[in-house]
Amino acid sequence: MRNLAPIALAGIFMVSGVSGITVLPTVASAAADVAIPIEKFELPNGLKVILSEDHSAPIVSVYITYRVGSAQEVEGRTGFAHLFEHMMFNGSKNVPEGAFGYYVDNTGGALNGNTEPDRTNYFETVPSNFLEGMLFLEASRMESLILTDESLGNEKDVVKEEVRQQQENQPFAKTILLDWPAAAFSSWEYSHSIYGSMEDLSNAPAQAFIDFFDRYYTPNNAVLVLCGDFESAKAKALVEQYFGPLARGPELTPGFPAEAEQTGGPVYKEVQDPLAPMPLALISFDVPPPREKDRDALELLATILTDGASARLPKRLVDDEKLAAAVMMNAGFPIPTYGQGQLATLLVASNDTKLADLRAAYWDELDKVKKKGISAAELKRAKAKIYKDYVDGLSKTQYKASQLATYETFYGGAEKINGDYKRFNKISAGDLKRVANTYLTQDRSVTFDIVPGGAK
Repeated sequence: MRNLAPIALAGIFMVSGVSGITVLPTVASAAADVAIPIEKFELPNGLKVILSEDHSAPIVSVYITYRVGSAQEVEGRTGFAHLFEHMMFNGSKNVPEGAFGYYVDNTGGALNGNTEPDRTNYFETVPSNFLEGMLFLEASRMESLILTDESLGNEKDVVKEEVRQQQENQPFAKTILLDWPAAAFSSWEYSHSIYGSMEDLSNAPAQAFIDFFDRYYTPNNAVLVLCGDFESAKAKALVEQYFGPLARGPELTPGFPAEAEQTGGPVYKEVQDPLAPMPLALISFDVPPPREKDRDALELLATILTDGASARLPKRLVDDEKLAAAVMMNAGFPIPTYGQGQLATLLVASNDTKLADLRAAYWDELDKVKKKGISAAELKRAKAKIYKDYVDGLSKTQYKASQLATYETFYGGAEKINGDYKRFNKISAGDLKRVANTYLTQDRSVTFDIVPGGAK
């Protein structure tokens, strides 16, 4: 999970400056014009492959998702998925240690990876004439990653330093990434840290990591996406050449942990953070998995409430009453899950504002939605924003590749991405009022007030 904390937290301070939304007059009529080519096939070893040609620029994104994350770990053996995010950039049988990044950098391209509870992703975007080289690199590390006491020890030290930098030296990070998940999620699989326990990493023998790799980093537990400037027939031949000989792994039955409904009333905690430059309130709610109707309605409502300077919460809390410096509401932040999840609100207090006053105004605005609903104009604008984001996303090679991997892994097939925004067109103002009353209640909330102070 490279640089998650600074990237995620940086977003907090940009929300209040988002420009207003332009309503598209004929959203539905443009749907037929927005689709991407998708070709799918599966190798005999179980690797699922998605090809999407796009000749608008001479680049290609290679994106691979493994269906393993922190939720697949077991107690006493945590931090494995995140450690492998690092280990996978080290040596394999045919690629010397450190050479993976060197090769990609010398193409002028970029690479990275990230770990989540339900998956781990690796991706490179390079000039399209280097596609074959990227497939060689990816297949080599899938087949023969070098795992020794020495290589594991070196990367454990890197991870420990990353944890110190991101959790101990970033404002709000420890609470948001460690303390909050433990309170918001009921299942152990989702509530423990993606970084894991440093003690678990130190105590685990090399064989435990080898067993984890052999179980999860296999062709039949992965989705490979190629998106960009290539010819599908040639790309397919290259995939078969480099990935075809790899052995199939054990047969797994992927699933999601069961999350218990919050029934004990609201959870409230105040935490002191010596690095916090200003007070921040984090308020979250249990929500259904992605792409369920109620989750879609909640995401649409979050757009209405916070997306754009004229949205309800920024207008009132930031512009009119000057209670907040920034407001954000998002499902799947800061911990994206594909089972049951969380919808979180971040309220960054302005100078001299008490968090209790800021939260009171926030709840008052939610109560207005619960009692009076939202206007037809707000609903139309939010749907237009979702359509715009959908179109914009399909113009970006790496983002498109990531979405194709997500749809193939979790949403029933990559082909479902085309026109998928239309599901939001079925959501009514009545649906938004209903989900606000059902899910966004104080009794179902978890609140962390993070205030400056305490020992460094």
